[in-house]
Amino acid sequence: MSHATPAAPRRALHLRRISSEAFERDDGLIDIEAVLTDTRPVRTSLVTGRDIEAGQPIHRMRMRLTIDRERQIVDAQAFSEARPYRECEAVEGAYARLIGLRIEPGFTQAVKRLFRGEAGCTHLTELLPTMATTAFQVLWADLDATGPGAAAGGTPVGGCHGLRADGEVVRLHLPQFAKGGRS
Repeated sequence: MSHATPAAPRRALHLRRISSEAFERDDGLIDIEAVLTDTRPVRTSLVTGRDIEAGQPIHRMRMRLTIDRERQIVDAQAFSEARPYRECEAVEGAYARLIGLRIEPGFTQAVKRLFRGEAGCTHLTELLPTMATTAFQVLWADLDATGPGAAAGGTPVGGCHGLRADGEVVRLHLPQFAKGGRS
């Protein structure tokens, strides 16, 4: 087991928290909701002249994606609850462009193309890869060789070292996805 070495003496400058949660709705759809919050331990002056007190959010951006069991986005909403500039709020509606996309390999690249530069908000867009991995985690239980997760390309096999197709975890617990087929 690896252990981190102790950090050098230091002082806090900035704290970014990102959380992502999934909820099953009564209609069978899944809401993935993520929040990004930036704070600083000292009072911060913005270029507009506005001051943000220590510990108060500079950014608190929230995104909600509603997906089906095949990870198709059926609704997308973005909210800027705390933002440094009034103009930030105007881009929230652009995230409705996610409706119809599927969370699958290549999703993060598609998001970066859709919302690059002035077409999006850096902070809102940053939430989307985390939300995608949350969707995969939630739908992991739906995986089997013939179920909707498999049909939709939902297997995480091959997505990391621990779940490599020729590895022990896959061979023992997910043999239908093992390199060379079922053991």
